[in-house]
Amino acid sequence: MHTGGQTVLLRHGDYEACIVTVGAGLCSLKYKDRYITIPHNPDEVPLAHLGKVLIPWPNRIKDGKYEFDGKSYQLAINDLKTMSASHGFLAWKEWQIEDLNPRQVILKSFVIPTLGYPFILESHAIYTLSADGLDIELLTDNIGKESAPYGVGQHPYISCNLKSLDECELSFPCTKVLAVDERMCPTQVVEAQSVGLDFSTKRSLKGVKLDHAYQNTEEFVSLTLSSNEMEVSVDSDAPYIQLFSAEKLDRKGLAVEPMSCPANAFNSGRGLVILNPGERHNLHYTISAKLL
Repeated sequence: MHTGGQTVLLRHGDYEACIVTVGAGLCSLKYKDRYITIPHNPDEVPLAHLGKVLIPWPNRIKDGKYEFDGKSYQLAINDLKTMSASHGFLAWKEWQIEDLNPRQVILKSFVIPTLGYPFILESHAIYTLSADGLDIELLTDNIGKESAPYGVGQHPYISCNLKSLDECELSFPCTKVLAVDERMCPTQVVEAQSVGLDFSTKRSLKGVKLDHAYQNTEEFVSLTLSSNEMEVSVDSDAPYIQLFSAEKLDRKGLAVEPMSCPANAFNSGRGLVILNPGERHNLHYTISAKLL
């Protein structure tokens, strides 16, 4: 046991994935011995929620307050900069290994009823390697007796073997982005072009700073980060994708966060999932790479 919990190493074909059980985190992902996510030491608390699973909400709930089903709730404030409740409960919790083989691991954890969130959920994170890359499924079941507000996201930081984003290009078809207030909570949907963040035509990331949620209006979206040597892609059916240019990590990669809802969804209702007793929610995405 170490700071990241247990370490699981998956291998298949040209891919190698390291998973840690704390936060069901993606510790590293390699393709042909090149990093395609920013790695961290399993025996450390990584910066910027590197690779962590975010349940039962991603990003922020303003003031930690929300109302649901006629009742008011108050969550603990853990992001003092924006005075919000950030990233749910499971990012720093130990998950249990439910099943393991050389190319797949299934992890399980529970959201236990607490002040501010009196609901009980069972979550699974399933990592599977294939010749096509790493497939990630995040499943959550409401095993309680009451409906629960719910959201999910994950924070992989894709990378072209740790090259600076200033040496990379981004191709991303989503053209709608959420404008935010001074506390990083969405206010309205705007055209990405109007704020200089349209990547529907591949272009350089040199000098570009990102910390924005894009709205996916299609059933499926594919994002590609490329250098002069390789391409790394994320494919997902998530309705929102958060992009962050990782200044905290010297811009060695791009956070690509598939998520079911944007920040403050418990208040805005935007993308919020109402998970009824016995119901399941599934978020799915893949990470793959190729050399040029």
